[in-house]
Amino acid sequence: MWDIPIEREIQKNIAIQAFGDVLVAGYGLGIVQEYLIKNPKVKSLLTIEKLKEVVVLAEKNYGRIYGNIEIGDFFTYSPKRQFDCVIGDIWEEITSECLKDYKEFESKAKNLLKPNGRIFAWGSRFF
Repeated sequence: MWDIPIEREIQKNIAIQAFGDVLVAGYGLGIVQEYLIKNPKVKSLLTIEKLKEVVVLAEKNYGRIYGNIEIGDFFTYSPKRQFDCVIGDIWEEITSECLKDYKEFESKAKNLLKPNGRIFAWGSRFF
């Protein structure tokens, strides 16, 4: 997690493509969530974050939390609804070692999408 200009640019580019009901896997610094909240095409925003400490630290450092958050594991999450967009940012690097994590995310995300839904993910074009 880095709060640097290129990271913000990447997250903003993901957020401007999102629409409807959005689910994000991982809160991180909340950068993509900040941009999603500002996107008028986004109706709702839910983030599943595994570690409560991440959310507490983000709120402490940035003064607020963006969207709704549930503490839990994205991979075992069983929502009662589907989403127009699922966004992933739960791997550390764009490396071959992280490919397994990305593929697992992609498989889970497909099952959470409404018809014509979209999956967005940091680094996805490299995987």
